[in-house]
Amino acid sequence: MSDLVVDVRQLQVEFPSGGQKTVAVDHIDFQLERGKTLGIVGESGSGKSVTSLALMGLIPRPGRVSHGEIFFKSTPDSDPIDLQILPEWERRTYRGGKIAMIFQEPMSSLNPVYNIEFQLTEAILLHQNVTKPEAVKQAIARLEEVELFPEVMQRYPHELSGGQLQRVMIAMAIASNPTLLIADEPTTALDVTVQATILQLLRDLSAARQMSLIFITHDLGVIADLVDEVAVMYRGKIVEQGAIHDIFKNPQHPYTKGLLACRPRLDQKLVLLPTVADYMSIEEIPETREITIKERTPDESLRAQVSLEEDKQRLESLLSQKPLLSVQNLQVGYANKGILGAGRSYTMAVNNISFDLYPGETLGLVGESGCGKSTLARAILRLMQPLGGDIWFRDENIAKLPARSKRLRQLRREMQIVFQNPYNSLNPRMTIGEAIAEPMIIHNIKRDKKKRLERVQYLLERVGLNPDWINRYPHELSGGQRQRVCIARALAIEPQFIICDESVSALDVSVQAQVLNLLKELQTEFQLTYIFISHDLSVVKFMGDRIIVMNKGKIEEMGTAEQIYRDPQQNYTRQLIAAIPKGL
Repeated sequence: MSDLVVDVRQLQVEFPSGGQKTVAVDHIDFQLERGKTLGIVGESGSGKSVTSLALMGLIPRPGRVSHGEIFFKSTPDSDPIDLQILPEWERRTYRGGKIAMIFQEPMSSLNPVYNIEFQLTEAILLHQNVTKPEAVKQAIARLEEVELFPEVMQRYPHELSGGQLQRVMIAMAIASNPTLLIADEPTTALDVTVQATILQLLRDLSAARQMSLIFITHDLGVIADLVDEVAVMYRGKIVEQGAIHDIFKNPQHPYTKGLLACRPRLDQKLVLLPTVADYMSIEEIPETREITIKERTPDESLRAQVSLEEDKQRLESLLSQKPLLSVQNLQVGYANKGILGAGRSYTMAVNNISFDLYPGETLGLVGESGCGKSTLARAILRLMQPLGGDIWFRDENIAKLPARSKRLRQLRREMQIVFQNPYNSLNPRMTIGEAIAEPMIIHNIKRDKKKRLERVQYLLERVGLNPDWINRYPHELSGGQRQRVCIARALAIEPQFIICDESVSALDVSVQAQVLNLLKELQTEFQLTYIFISHDLSVVKFMGDRIIVMNKGKIEEMGTAEQIYRDPQQNYTRQLIAAIPKGL
C-alpha cells in the first residue's frame, strides 16, 4: 500500500456573510504520497488558497472547516492523525514544523524591521531544541541549499530582489525539515527566468529530501514539469483530477480545456486568444446558488492564425508612416547616495536607448525586473526627468519641456499609462465612475455632467463591464474587472498613445486572455499605439508587431516578434525564451 502523507476527505470550508454562508471549498477529496508533488490549479476564487489554509489550520475567523477530515502522516512508521480533531496548541506543533508553507508575496510575509538572520533563526529555534549558534549554523546551511550566499543573513527584506526573497521564504520553510511543503502561487509575480530557477529549486529539494509538495497556481503551463498529479478547482470543487500527462494530453472537463487554451503560445500567433467562456457556459439557480456547467464548442474563428505574410504586410504598412514617437539616445539614472554637488555619479537605469514607434503599432518591451523597462516608460511620459537624450512626440521634443509647463500637460492628454496593479492604481474612496471621469475633469473634456456620465457608461460597456456598476467601489470588483476600469480610465480622454506596464502579469491566465483580446480590439477601434511592457515573451509576442529586448538598461536586440522568437541573436534572449513554460 502506498505511503500517503495527506489524505483529505470531503473537506468543506464556509465563511458566514450577511446572515448566509459562503462555501469556499465544497466537499473535496485528494491524496498525496510521500515524495510526490500535487498541483492545485484554478482561477482566483476557486478555493485553492483556502484549501491550503485549511491544511495549515489557518482559516481566518469567522470562517471554519464545517465538514471533512484531514489525515496527515509525518513519518512512514507513524499512524495517520486527523488534524481537525487536534487542539490548537498541538496543531501548532505541526504547523511550520512538519507542514510548512510558502506564501505568494514574500515582502508581506517577512518582517521589514528584522534582518534575514533574525527571521530564519527564529523559525529554527521555534521548532527545534537547539542553541542560538547552532540555529545560525543551520540558517546558513539552508540559505546555501537554496543557492544564496551567507552574506544575505545581515540584509533586510527591502535589500533583496523578488527572486532572492522567495528563496529566503523557501529556506525558512525547509528549515525544520517538513514532511509536507505547500507553495501558494510562489512564482506569479516573478520574471520567467527567476520563475524557472525557483521551480527547479523546488523540484531538487523535493527529490533530495523526499519531501511531499503541494504547488498552487492559476497556470497549468507553470507546473507541467514539476508535479506528478494535478487537481483542477472551480468554484470550490475539484472538477478534474489525474496524472499531469493525462490532464495535458486529454483533458475531460471544459474548464480544464479552457485553462489550457487561453495561454499565449510561442509557436503560433492567434488573431484572438480563446477564453474559458468559449469552452463552457454556466447556468445558476438563484434560490440555491447551484450551478450547471455546459460544455461549448469553441467558434472556428478562435483558431484563426496570423500568417507570416500578414504580419509582414502589416509591419511594412506601419513603418511607411512618420513615427509618432522617436526616442534618441535617452539616458535616465539614479543619483548614488552620499555624493553631493558637481561630479555627482549616477547608476544608469536607461543607458543611451534609441527607437521609433509608429502610429497604430504595438511595440513590445521585454526583459527581467531591473532591466529598465518601467523607468523607460516613465521617462517617455515625463514622469521622470531624463539625464540626456531626446523624446520626440509628434515633432515636439518633450524631453526639453519644463516639468510643470502648460504644453506638457496638454500633451499628456494624448499619452496614458496602465499600471501593473489595478488596485493600487484606483482610489479606494472613489467609485469607478468617478475614477473614469476624473481625467476628463482635469483636462476640461466634456464639461457637461450629463455628457461625462454618458461617456463613462459607454467606456464601461466598451471594456466589457456593466454600465450600472458606475457607483461601485474598486474593492467590489475582481482583479480583472479593476484592470478593465483602468483601461477605461486611460481611454477617457481619447489618447493616441498608451503604455501598458506589466498590465496583465498579476492576472489569472483566463482573465489575462480576456484583457489582451480587449486591448487588441480597442487598438483597432480607437487607432491606438501601444508600448506593451512585460517579462513574459509569449504575451509580448501575441501583442507586439516588433519587440525590444532590454538588459541592464540597454537594448539587447530589436526585431519582429517572429524574428526574436525564431532566430534570437543574443544569449540573453535565448535564456528568456528557454525559461518560458511550454507545457507538455
